[in-house]
Amino acid sequence: MLAGDSPPPDADPPMPPEPILYCLTRDRELANALDRRLSSALAFFYNDAARLYQAVLLRVPNVVLVDTDAIRAEYGDAGLGPVVDWLRHRAGTARVLVRPHPGAEQLVAAEAGARIELVPSGVAECVEAVALSGG
Repeated sequence: MLAGDSPPPDADPPMPPEPILYCLTRDRELANALDRRLSSALAFFYNDAARLYQAVLLRVPNVVLVDTDAIRAEYGDAGLGPVVDWLRHRAGTARVLVRPHPGAEQLVAAEAGARIELVPSGVAECVEAVALSGG
């Protein structure tokens, strides 16, 4: 078929694009569980914010999951607030999900600010929340 040609009348309708999930995490158990569960999405995993930023610049995902345990000052990360702020400006159409360290939910919500969604810190619960969010 050449550019501009119409598909044959009996052709299947085009499939919608697969949702794209970017996940900033150092938790291998979480990454493996997400990869197994999200069969209808394209999931990409990053272990530092710089790699996540590069990916977002190339292609804005549908969903971004930020695991707070992956943000570490010793690796030069500025903190959760700057990561989420950067995502809001560069990936404004993406849903931003944040997985807090257990027991730090209120602190994380305050630092991340508005327009983020907290997901449970437990692996199984987090995976289900991400799956339900469209990831």
